[in-house]
Amino acid sequence: MTQIVKEETAVEVAKRASDYLRGTLNDELENSSPKFDGDSEQLLKFHGIYAQDNRDVRRERSLAGEELEHIFMTRVVVPGGFLTSEQWLAIDVIADSVADGTIRLTTRQAIQYHGTVKGDLRQLARELDEVMMTSFGGCGDVVRNVVMCPDLQASHHDPSHRDQALALATKFRPKTTAHWEIFVDGQLAASRETVAEHAFYGDTYLPRKFKIAIANPGENCVDVYAQDLGLIPGNHPELGEGYTFVVAGGLGRNYAHEHTFARLGEPLAFVPRSDVDDVIAAVLDAYKDLGDRTDRKRARLKYVVADAGLPAFRLEIEQRLGRSLAAPLDLPTEFDRHDHLGWSQHRDGLWRVGVRVAAGRIRDDERTQTRSALRQLATALPVRFYLTAQQDIIIDGITEDERAFVQQALLAAGVRSAEDLGPIEKSALACPALPTCSQALTESERVLSDIVSQFESALETRGLARRPVTLRVTGCPNGCARPAVAEIGIVGRTKSTYDIYVGGSKRGDRLASLAFEKVKVVDLAATVAPLLDAWASSGDENESFGDFAHRRGVQ
Repeated sequence: MTQIVKEETAVEVAKRASDYLRGTLNDELENSSPKFDGDSEQLLKFHGIYAQDNRDVRRERSLAGEELEHIFMTRVVVPGGFLTSEQWLAIDVIADSVADGTIRLTTRQAIQYHGTVKGDLRQLARELDEVMMTSFGGCGDVVRNVVMCPDLQASHHDPSHRDQALALATKFRPKTTAHWEIFVDGQLAASRETVAEHAFYGDTYLPRKFKIAIANPGENCVDVYAQDLGLIPGNHPELGEGYTFVVAGGLGRNYAHEHTFARLGEPLAFVPRSDVDDVIAAVLDAYKDLGDRTDRKRARLKYVVADAGLPAFRLEIEQRLGRSLAAPLDLPTEFDRHDHLGWSQHRDGLWRVGVRVAAGRIRDDERTQTRSALRQLATALPVRFYLTAQQDIIIDGITEDERAFVQQALLAAGVRSAEDLGPIEKSALACPALPTCSQALTESERVLSDIVSQFESALETRGLARRPVTLRVTGCPNGCARPAVAEIGIVGRTKSTYDIYVGGSKRGDRLASLAFEKVKVVDLAATVAPLLDAWASSGDENESFGDFAHRRGVQ
């Protein structure tokens, strides 16, 4: 495999000149400007920070000749989605002290703070550090937060699975001490100790982001085929316990670039536990060298493998390892996504309850006081928390005697039980989009409730009210809420319209197809209605909407 040499992007130049992600960030944090310069905005991402502005007031302020309302989003790394009560309480405090009073759960089991001003970024980093947390590596061209099915962390599962997300996050986090120096310690020591960066990062790190997920072999809540690298636990007849590696998935596209596309990962190999780190390092090293650093729109691993073919990529990995890879195990067939909502009991007698969080936004408002309830429970009980890839939260480690107290706290806060949720509401996802995301073409999170209501009403009128359908909404085609593998994916196309994709599977192993273009938000359910009619009248018994739409084809 070879790479054609072209002129590298400005981002690559900035990374190489950054002195391992330091750049001028320290100096800029000291000045009074509310923003950072262009190169620094790129480096900030490696530290888990995105420069944004409040787009709701952008035009108004521009017309008035005023500076934009510069704010920052910070993404906190939470490997495997696991948090202690102490960590959750610290996260809750930070939401008020340096953010907008909300806590946002992402589809990659991370936490996002919105609305932070530049002068508070160091305080945020220091408060996270006090409870052994960080935003470093939450964004940027590195291995991002490692996600894992929360069921793998249950007490009856193999401890090696429970520890794997944290182990991988630790192993593949950049070695540079830049984040500590700049954001936590706040000073750049003149005689700082030089730490050699990982060979698979070098001085320019990866061509783009790299996402890893560990799936439960019994269900696919993490959408393992949508990842750069997915690990599915299994038992090889000769090699013993390990993982089937699935590589080169990714869902982002760009309307202006026809050479971009969504792609599902393919099975690469079975990897014994003892070889996991080595094989991941080889994949990263190959990606570092072969990824396109001349076009960030086409720099993801999926394009390397799509262009070269999986056999050639596999050979590349074997050459870097110096040994052959074992053939992958058969992929799971019973792999429908689990929502992890409601009450369930572990084998040791402890309980957990999964709580639905609409669009992942934890707040107190006129409808629910979810944030207060979680704070109460974290204060009163030694529980632990798991964030899910569906933007929800699980309260775990509840004794039989504590169960009634937890139930009452949630009820008093207006948190609805899993049984009371609608068939679409239960699993609907949305990205933040407007007003904070610079990539958003239109609304997503702020219209999710209305879109869900539209579709649930359409199901009810057709006698389908108890038939679950996975619906996901994004404000642009980057695909942060993974609409490309939803049964109904709604993707922002213009300021006021959306494209509708249908036919993804509940297993996450099939891409949805474009069915309707440039539909206004008020017309979304009505546009899909003929397909719902056909599903109600001619769908097979127990056939999901996605399977039906795929079988019928887009017409």
